[in-house]
Amino acid sequence: MSCPYHTLPASSFWRQAVADRTTSDLDPHLPSGLQFGPEQRIASAGSCFAQHISRALKERGFNYYVTETAPSYVTPEQEERFGYGVFSARYGNIYTTLQLLQLMQRAFGGFQPADQFWTDGDGRVFDLLRPRITPKGFASSFEAEADLKQHLKAVRQLIETTDVFIFTLGLTECWVSKLDGTVYPTCPGCGSAGEFDETKYAFHNLSVTETTGYLAEAINLMTAANPRLQIILTVSPVPLAATMEPRHVLQATTYSKSVLRVAAEEMVRRYANVHYFASYEVITNPKNAGAFFAEDARSVTPEGVARAMQLFFAHFTGASADAAVPSARVPKRPAAPVEDPKIVCDEDEFYRALAASRPK
Repeated sequence: MSCPYHTLPASSFWRQAVADRTTSDLDPHLPSGLQFGPEQRIASAGSCFAQHISRALKERGFNYYVTETAPSYVTPEQEERFGYGVFSARYGNIYTTLQLLQLMQRAFGGFQPADQFWTDGDGRVFDLLRPRITPKGFASSFEAEADLKQHLKAVRQLIETTDVFIFTLGLTECWVSKLDGTVYPTCPGCGSAGEFDETKYAFHNLSVTETTGYLAEAINLMTAANPRLQIILTVSPVPLAATMEPRHVLQATTYSKSVLRVAAEEMVRRYANVHYFASYEVITNPKNAGAFFAEDARSVTPEGVARAMQLFFAHFTGASADAAVPSARVPKRPAAPVEDPKIVCDEDEFYRALAASRPK
């Protein structure tokens, strides 16, 4: 018998597909079964890295679908500050599959959190599930609840009417309510809203089974609401900012990203309408030797983002992968983290809160 490996394409072999490739020529992705055009509605959600995809869609003239738009009195400068247009709806960063599932459950009437709103010392009300959409909070509980009602309506409309939904998986570590299991985007009190209370909140690190199960439930809910929906999953290459696990943050990051990658793979194998984009592999593959990360070994450089977006459009829109942008060449690593004011991350608030709480 002939060896079955003899019939495999070059992409199946490390030497041809990786070792013999230059960094700017390495493409860890096979042709996608999904193609979309400028006329289709494209929505997105996920971690901070997901914002690069939404921005790239807008810049390239695609129909980035937004169902929760800013009211007329909000200036263009204020839109991003209040969470409008950052994602397809005003849900802020969604880091875990449980957070995505609970958003879908809330939008379609299956879940109502017991501990969602927090009032600060000035009487301003914050939505702990969207802590950064109102930097100074709502004026009253009535205003906060009215905004939430409109938000969930926009999420329902989004899922029911979009053509493609792109979700970037970011974390497995999360904080949940001990009352009913509500999951928060950040630990209450360690960011822009809330007060930490160990009797009310608990740390939880999602297992492979939990991560995969929650993601499958979310996909089932979205597909039931919109049977023609196509879903693209990707994994954020950005390491954890901090871990609550009693282990080194590098180990914690490896665990988290491994679980998320497995969950994405399981969904692609299970559902015909789910596809995977290898942004994680584009940024972290060993051929790059970390060149797509800044000196902090965490911030993705503009060159890394450019390369990932170039390949995304090549595989999902048919744009030429050979039309390499100059920034796709591997640069010298920046001496400092690359700051991008257009990317909104809860980690920014976390670091500020942490610095403010340190003993003098």
